[in-house]
Amino acid sequence: MPGICCAVGCDNSRQRNPGLQFVSIPKDLDRRNKWLAAIRRDHWQPTSNSRLCSQHFVSGRKMTTP
Repeated sequence: MPGICCAVGCDNSRQRNPGLQFVSIPKDLDRRNKWLAAIRRDHWQPTSNSRLCSQHFVSGRKMTTP
């Protein structure tokens, strides 16, 4: 399972930071577009291996509600 954060400037990895969670980009189009806007990477489309680490979430983990 991939474990490198896709956020610009973040070098967190599963290997270096085993306590962090790494979350897949949502497949739901509305949520996906919001995440991509927040990630702010120009001309980038996530793959099925793209992950965002838990440091980029307010609570430290992904919420299940929008």
